[in-house]
Amino acid sequence: MQIINKLLILSLFFVLVAWTNSMAQVARRGIPFIHAHNDYAHPLPFWSSYSSWSNSIEADIFLIGGELYVAHERNEILPQNTLRDLYLEPIRQMLKRNGGRAYENGEYLQLMIDLKTNYEETLPVLEKMLLEYKDCFDIYSNPKAVKVVVSGSRPAPKHFVNYDKIIHFDGDLGVNYSSEQKERIAMISMAFSNISNWNGKGKMLKDEFEKLKSVIENVHSQGKMIRFWGCPDTKTAWILFRKVGVDFLNTDKPQEARQFLDHLATREYVGKHQPYEPYVPAYKVDRADKFPRNVIVLISDGGAGQAQLWGATTANGGKLNLLNMRNVGLVNTSSADDYITDSAAAGTALATGNKTNNRRIGTDVQGGELRNIIEVLAARGYATGIVSNDEITGATPSAYYAHQTDRDMTCDIAEDLVDTPASLIIGKGGNVFANQDSALVKELREENVAFCYGVDNLSQIRGHQRMICVADDDYNLDKRIIEKAFDTVVERFSKNKKGFFVVFEGAKIDQGGHSNNVNTIIDEYLSFDRTVGKALQFADSDGHTLVVVLSDHETGGMTILDGNIQERSVLADFSTSDHTGVPALIYAYGPQGNLFCGFQDNTDIYKKILYLLK
Repeated sequence: MQIINKLLILSLFFVLVAWTNSMAQVARRGIPFIHAHNDYAHPLPFWSSYSSWSNSIEADIFLIGGELYVAHERNEILPQNTLRDLYLEPIRQMLKRNGGRAYENGEYLQLMIDLKTNYEETLPVLEKMLLEYKDCFDIYSNPKAVKVVVSGSRPAPKHFVNYDKIIHFDGDLGVNYSSEQKERIAMISMAFSNISNWNGKGKMLKDEFEKLKSVIENVHSQGKMIRFWGCPDTKTAWILFRKVGVDFLNTDKPQEARQFLDHLATREYVGKHQPYEPYVPAYKVDRADKFPRNVIVLISDGGAGQAQLWGATTANGGKLNLLNMRNVGLVNTSSADDYITDSAAAGTALATGNKTNNRRIGTDVQGGELRNIIEVLAARGYATGIVSNDEITGATPSAYYAHQTDRDMTCDIAEDLVDTPASLIIGKGGNVFANQDSALVKELREENVAFCYGVDNLSQIRGHQRMICVADDDYNLDKRIIEKAFDTVVERFSKNKKGFFVVFEGAKIDQGGHSNNVNTIIDEYLSFDRTVGKALQFADSDGHTLVVVLSDHETGGMTILDGNIQERSVLADFSTSDHTGVPALIYAYGPQGNLFCGFQDNTDIYKKILYLLK
């Protein structure tokens, strides 16, 4: 039964390893290797670190009664934990499965064997055993095999030649190795305490940091890699070690370290676009003694957190249009049936002033229709519009015109376009508007609704009271929909004597949060902020416009681990791929902008705007 259980475990790990190998990539320049420290302490020695794509796996060994046992301390030795069973046999099985390669894509792998008992007795026994597996460790005959590195108790460098060439050694800093001896040195290992007592939190002392860099540069100048043992094992430490060029991250958490390193491509933003200069408002219209005639609401879907704001600020060199808005507050985003809202319930709260259950669009908790702000203001004579880079039937835009009990009722939501009094709706068409001759499009045209395809064609249609603009579906073409459409929309709406109300949604920030991709978040946030700048500039030139900027919720639980404003770089992490319950930031500029300061509920936004637009 014990043998069967071992076989089952091995089978499961072969499946896991095969999946890991197919997903992993060859280490990129600037990405350190992973050294799985004290690997034998894991529930499944070797396999767990190997499946985490570790590049160096460490086993401490004791020679007891002619057998090599793996353990950290002598009193922890168990009869079944032999070097042969825990490491040598699994490595042979792995290489056989991979066709003689340590990793299927040729990634580097070494087995570090730390001798805890005297090398004079232990190393000859180890050498004899390794030679039984020579095909697994002979990197001279097979460069893709596993390199053996002996650490701990070691012979003097002049005695390296006494041992088979498949055995390499862990080197020490300051030893003057000959050229032949240096060939047997796989890496240089050093106690971190010789440099610093830094615990991996906060910032390392400057003189210690400079000493660390100097040591690494010294080792690299000799053409060798370096590892520090006894070092802090935190994300902050990994970030610093990567910056200074440490070759092996010494970690007891190889799975977490691998996940961290593999996600760097999507969680690290390095200034790739020329920063723009934000618009600086005159603040003359930012006053409490007059009411607005127009209201522009800008919603950054999923971008409620300070991390998204500051990440974008860093990427633009420390400046944003949003940071020039003086009226700032917080908004509770929870829905009627959950602490954490979805976009449907959040959009409904903003559009109707009523909390509802998640997934509902413009309906209350019982499913009854809720009158939205577009319907109210259109009846008062205002021009009204919705502009989004989401699909027209997406949760947030549809909350301003539709009344359905579930956000997935796409066809029913689209049918509500027939009855909405919105003057203009812009968004992606999706499947609903893929056919320009569909029954819905024909019905809308019969209701005197004009259609245009592409934001660039928006200004070509004149004289219609209601219009729908279907944006291009290609992401690279339409991801700047709200930027491209802004000037044309406000110019069109400004002709309405009563005034206007329009919502602009930057929907793709949310997509970046769901995919934990900081590049998407920042790129889209910057596009959104440039639209904010357009709104502020219009508010100053018009003199009667209130600009309100907020988010419906936060997505991803984004945090900033590191950054540099001069380099416009951001390194972020995420706690989830879903929405979170953190309050949303809200900003306002223009007449009565002060009304939105402080803490408020998302349902209050609707009420305050209706109070201002009589």
